[in-house]
Amino acid sequence: MKSYPYRLALSVFLLALCPLDGLAAVPAKKAGKKDDGPSIKVAAPVAKPVQALADKTQIWHTWTDTEGRKIDAMFCGLSGDFITMQTKDGRTYHFSTSLLVPEDVEFAKSCLTKNRDASFSPAIIASAAADIDRLVGAILVANEQKPNPPSSDEQFLRRIYVDATGRVPTAKEADTFLRSTAPDKRAKLIDDLVFSPGYSMQMFNWMADLLRVKDTFGKGVPAFTFEDWLKMRIAADAPWDKLVYEMITADGRLCDNGATGFMLFDAEMPLDGVANLMTTFLGTNMACAQCHDHPLADWKQRDFYQMAAFFGATDGKDESIKGAITKLTKADTSLPKALLTKISEMNAFRMEDTTKQKLTFPKDYKYKDAKPSSPVTPALIAWEKGDKALPIYNVSIKDPAQLRAQFSHWMTSPQNPRFATNIANRIWKKAFGVAVLEPVNDIDDFKQASSPELLAHLTFIMKAAKFDLREVQRVIYNSKTYQASASPTPDLGKAKYLFPGPVVRRFTAEEAWDSLIVNALGTYADNVLLRRGNDIKAMALPPGKITLAEVKEAVTRTQAAFAGSSKGKAVAGKKGAGGSTLGLANGYEGDKPVTRFSMMLARASELPQPSGETHFLRVWGQGDRLLADSATNDGSVPQVLQMMNGGVGKMIADPRSAAVMDATKEKTTDGQIRSLYLSYLSRTPTAKELASANKSLKDGLGLTDLAWVLANTREFLFVQ
Repeated sequence: MKSYPYRLALSVFLLALCPLDGLAAVPAKKAGKKDDGPSIKVAAPVAKPVQALADKTQIWHTWTDTEGRKIDAMFCGLSGDFITMQTKDGRTYHFSTSLLVPEDVEFAKSCLTKNRDASFSPAIIASAAADIDRLVGAILVANEQKPNPPSSDEQFLRRIYVDATGRVPTAKEADTFLRSTAPDKRAKLIDDLVFSPGYSMQMFNWMADLLRVKDTFGKGVPAFTFEDWLKMRIAADAPWDKLVYEMITADGRLCDNGATGFMLFDAEMPLDGVANLMTTFLGTNMACAQCHDHPLADWKQRDFYQMAAFFGATDGKDESIKGAITKLTKADTSLPKALLTKISEMNAFRMEDTTKQKLTFPKDYKYKDAKPSSPVTPALIAWEKGDKALPIYNVSIKDPAQLRAQFSHWMTSPQNPRFATNIANRIWKKAFGVAVLEPVNDIDDFKQASSPELLAHLTFIMKAAKFDLREVQRVIYNSKTYQASASPTPDLGKAKYLFPGPVVRRFTAEEAWDSLIVNALGTYADNVLLRRGNDIKAMALPPGKITLAEVKEAVTRTQAAFAGSSKGKAVAGKKGAGGSTLGLANGYEGDKPVTRFSMMLARASELPQPSGETHFLRVWGQGDRLLADSATNDGSVPQVLQMMNGGVGKMIADPRSAAVMDATKEKTTDGQIRSLYLSYLSRTPTAKELASANKSLKDGLGLTDLAWVLANTREFLFVQ
């Protein structure tokens, strides 16, 4: 690798060859009109019906490996040579099919076929996608705009890999697609990617920011069981309504039932938890109403407390458990105090419904519709006058122990006026960079959408797909609207964006990191899975009265579980989260992670959640997970410095990197340059770029230098 000044001069030179300004030459503005007009003309046709998705069945099987060992597990997915399966105790396994007997390999392939057969058919996908195009096209015409021209194969290739798998394609993957002449190669690529391990990884990253997934909460209590549970449910393609219902209604201790993690995050601030729940799953911002009547919306403080009362009989943390353990072990000095503290905290966090609704109005409640400190009667909110006539509003509030379940049934029902629309709107933003209705955390007024008709159609698709997010994304990705050229990022303060195409957007922190990792390791990175929850389960105490013998057994189990596991680092937690990536190797399944330049080279989903404050991911905008949607994609000087220096810069310019090694295998210099361009930019170099790179290589530039330069271009960091 050449010296830093040489590298800097070279990067400035080649940046001029890969300008960001040319990424999206199609402006997104009205022809002949100003962009500050407040009104949107609507002339959209009615969308054709979409056939409802068939229920996917769980396929259980007794699997046998080549050594004759057996395991009873449910088939979750098959991608290439790797299979994902889940046992009845919730454990997820991901390993090469070469470990299975041939008969089970064939059975796994048949399972994959059954799963795909239960998905939307190509005809249904095409019809639903065409309806999106008609709805978008109609509103563009009504407002004197035109759709963007179709994207090039290179643009589409990079976009769909990043959106569907969270990373850029390898040189081989890019070359295979670009050389293909099949008329349906885009549709085939979409299906290949949404059924790949990378899909689950990028969906975890997306959900982690939405659901505030953290390694620890409270006083450093590990939440690894929640992370493992969420990854397992995503790998099993759990429908969104079922996944959310499971999170909201989960019972038991965190160390036993990972699904409790979402609700337990706010165990010590339950009212804040209700406000967050409403924003996350219904797009209803009631946070202000927690303290007073909302000044800008119809929500009253009474409305908030009546909704919160559905959780008034739910208890998330039992402080008496810690006291009981302290009392039982006080006289036994042989027991490790730090581990006892961890065990007591883990068991104190649990979800339990009592027989009494305990929530009361605040002592300083100042409105005439209720008395201060009086009991709150649970009641569901409604957005329109006719909402409460819907069957789902017929809930029973007689049994306090069932209030949480009653609320969850109402919230996740297809009849709920906001649940399906909220997630459909978020999925659209994930694909296009802008939601149909902004902001995504406040969608109470559908009339404010850029196209209420499009929003209604996306909601219909979500319901027809039975909340299968993979199927909804298949529809969106197959639309001409998604496959159009990208537009510059719009100013939503001047006008609503009508979607002539997606918008140019910078990689998220996770997408940038994962794209660098795949260039360092190749597709190997997709098979490295971090699973830390199983050992945490050793801390679980049985329900009921706690005895000294049970505490000692938990200590023994935990010590045995973590013996040799990086000296117990996996259970260490800090209140602020963001742990070190080192010392995690024993927590991985599938392929083992690679460590280079003091960095664990695994995908973002398989690193601490969130990463430490100085890690690449945090510097590049990974959220702190204290609030939903806390990630950013703002640029900064530290980001530039990380790319140019330190471990990340060394990783990019490492001769052992997969991208450089793939390029080295090419027989000609032109082929080597082409390979690196495919690895980092998913396109071949222009004649000018090829000539300049050839000259630089003759003048002493190495392939590692060229890789470093391409990774530092603005084009690498943006999705067109």
